[in-house]
Amino acid sequence: MMASEEKTQNKKTDAVGILLYAIYLLMLVASIGLIGRIIYIQAFFDPDPEIERMLTPSSRKVKIEAKRGNILARDGSLLATSYPEYRIYLDCTVQNDSVWNNNLDALSNGLSKILHQHSGAQYRKLLSDGRKNGSRYLRLGGGVDMNGLKKLRELPILNSGKNRGGLIVEANNKRHYPYGTMSRRTIGFVRDRESGVQNSHIGLEGKFDEILSGKDGSFWTTRSDFGQVQRFDSTYVNAIDGCDVRTTLDVNYQIIAHNALKQNIEPEKDLEGGCVVLMDVKTGAIRAMVNLLRDSKTGNLEEISNLAIGRKGEPGSVFKSSCLMMMLENGYLHSLDETIPTNRGVLAGYGYAPDVHITDYERRYGTKQIPIIEGFKVSSNYMFRYLAVKHYGKRPQEYIDNLYSYKLGTPFEFDIDGLAAPSLPNPKSKYWSKTDLTGAATGYAVDETPLQILCFYNAIAAGGRMMKPYLVESIEQDGEVAEMRGPVVLDENICSKATADTLTRALRAVTEEGTAKRLKNAKCNVAGKTGTARVALGSGGYTKDGKKKQQGTFVGFFPAEDPQYSIICTVYSYLSNKDFYGGTIPAATVRSIVDDICDIDPYWQPEVRQSAELKKMECREIKIEQPAGNKLKLPNFKGLGLNDALSIIENMGLSCTYEGLGHVSEQLPGAGATVEKGSCIKLNLK
Repeated sequence: MMASEEKTQNKKTDAVGILLYAIYLLMLVASIGLIGRIIYIQAFFDPDPEIERMLTPSSRKVKIEAKRGNILARDGSLLATSYPEYRIYLDCTVQNDSVWNNNLDALSNGLSKILHQHSGAQYRKLLSDGRKNGSRYLRLGGGVDMNGLKKLRELPILNSGKNRGGLIVEANNKRHYPYGTMSRRTIGFVRDRESGVQNSHIGLEGKFDEILSGKDGSFWTTRSDFGQVQRFDSTYVNAIDGCDVRTTLDVNYQIIAHNALKQNIEPEKDLEGGCVVLMDVKTGAIRAMVNLLRDSKTGNLEEISNLAIGRKGEPGSVFKSSCLMMMLENGYLHSLDETIPTNRGVLAGYGYAPDVHITDYERRYGTKQIPIIEGFKVSSNYMFRYLAVKHYGKRPQEYIDNLYSYKLGTPFEFDIDGLAAPSLPNPKSKYWSKTDLTGAATGYAVDETPLQILCFYNAIAAGGRMMKPYLVESIEQDGEVAEMRGPVVLDENICSKATADTLTRALRAVTEEGTAKRLKNAKCNVAGKTGTARVALGSGGYTKDGKKKQQGTFVGFFPAEDPQYSIICTVYSYLSNKDFYGGTIPAATVRSIVDDICDIDPYWQPEVRQSAELKKMECREIKIEQPAGNKLKLPNFKGLGLNDALSIIENMGLSCTYEGLGHVSEQLPGAGATVEKGSCIKLNLK
C-alpha cells in the first residue's frame, strides 16, 4: 500500500514538472516574440502618418531671442539699440462655434484697425479659413509695438485669456539708430547671410556681431488633450543677452563734422563725396568719422561707403611731410631756413615741367636759392624731388625703408573691417623706375587711405609717438566693463621731439602764409598741410576732352602749440574741368569744424572763478516770558524761517496766519507785546 502511494505521488510530481516546463517554454517563446516585435517596431515599422498625427501631441520648440547689445557713444548716448516688435499668431481652434461666430466680425475689424495689414473683410476670410482648416498657428501680422499688443488683447475672443483666447505672441528685437544715417557706415549693420547680399556684415555691428548678439535660449511646448499649451520646464534654456560696445565717438563732434562736410560739398555737384576723421592726439581715439558719397540714383549725400578706411589712392602733397621728416631725421637738413638751388624749377634728367612756384620765387626775389620753409609753404614739387634724388637717388631702398619705419607702408588692425592696406613702390621690382622715387617724395607712386595719413600726422602732433587709431573703448555687460580696450602705441618714437617740433613749425607756416590760408584766422592756431592729386586716367591724368578726377586733402592738428586733436578731410571729384585743391573745400571744412569745437570744448573755455564772503551764522536763543495768569509775552520772530516760527507759536498755545515767502520780516503784534493764549499772530515773510 505504501509502495503504490509512493508511486502515485511520483507520478503527480512528474506531471507538475512537465506542466511547469511547458509553461516555461511558452513564456520563453512569448518573450522571444515580444523582443522581436519590439526590434521590428523600433527599426522597421512605419506607422500610418494620419494615425501618428492624431495620437501624437503637437509640440513646438520656441526660441527665446537674446537682446542685442547697444552701441554707445563715449558718454553713453545710444548710437544703436534694440526694442521689441511682436509677431501675432492665432490658434483658430479655441472657443466654441457660437462664441467664434458671434465675435468674428468684431475681431476682423479690430485686427484691421490695429495691424493695418488687411481689410476687415480680408481678415474675416483669413480667420474663417483658419477655423475651417483647424489651424493652430495662423499668422495675423507683425511689427506690432507694446501699445498695439495691449489693444489686441482687448479684442473679442482674444480677451478671453492666455489659453482660451488663442493669441500667440512672439517677440522680435528690431534695431534702431537714434541718429538716423549719421555715422551709419561706421556704426554699420548686419544682414542675413542667406539673403545673398554681399558685405552683409559692416562696421561695428558687423565686426562685433558675435559679442553684440549674445546667445538665444529656447523651450519646448505641447498641447494637452484639452487644448492648453504646456511648457516643458526641463527643456528651458535661458537666453544670454549681448554685450554693449562703448565707442570713442563724441556725438557733438560727429554732428559738427557731419554738418560741416555736407554743407561744403553738397553744392558742388562735381564732387562725388568726401570724408572727415577727427582723432584725439594723445590716445588715438576717434572722436568723429564721417563718410558721405552721392547716391548714383538720387544724387543725395549718404553714408554709402567708408571712404576714410576703404578708399586708398595717391595722397598728393600731404605726403611731402614724410620726405621732410626723413631729411631732418637722417641729418641731411638741420634747419628749415637752409636753402637749395632753384635751377629754374627744373630737375635735370627727369622730364618734369618747370615748377611755377620756384620760377615765381626767382622772379619775385631775384635769387637762385630758396629756403626749405618757403618751398614747403607753397608745396613745391621740385623741392622734394630735388631732396629725394640728391640724398637717396643712389639708395632708393633706404628711402622706402624709411617710409616703412613711419608705418606708411604697414597696415594696422582696426576696429572695423575694410581698412585698405597701404602700398609703396619696391626698388627691387622689375617695374621700378627712377620716377618712383620722385613720385614717392611728392605723394605719387604710393597708395594710402585717409586714416593712414592721419595716423602719421597725429604722430607729429604727439612729438613722434604714433598711436593706433581706434573706435572701441570697452565691451560692457549689464553696465560693467567686461573688457577694456583703450590706447595702443604703434611706435614710441617714429621721429625725435626736435624733428616733430620743426615739422610743426613748417605746418604752421602752411596755414598762416601758404596753401591753407583759409585756416589763418581760425579760433585757434592750426598746423597742417594741403594735398591735391590727380587720379590716373591716361596721359597726364586727363581725358581726351581735358577732364580730370581729383582727390583734395587737408590734414593737420590743433591747437598747434598744444595739440589736442588731429583731423583730416578728403574730397573726391567726378570727371570735371574744375579744380578741387586741398586748400579749398577740405581746408574750409576743417576751419568750420575747428571753430565749432572751440566753442564747446572745455579746453578752450576760460576758467570761471568767483569768490564771496559768507556771513557768519549766529545762533539766536528765543526766550519765552510768561507773565502771571493767562497772559503771554511775544518773542521776536524776525529772521526766523517759517517752520521755526510756527513751532514756537504753536508750543506757546497760539495760532498763526502768514503771507509771502522766505523769512519773517514783520510780526503783528510786535515783539514784547502781551497776548492771551489762543490769540492769532500774523507773520509777513520776505
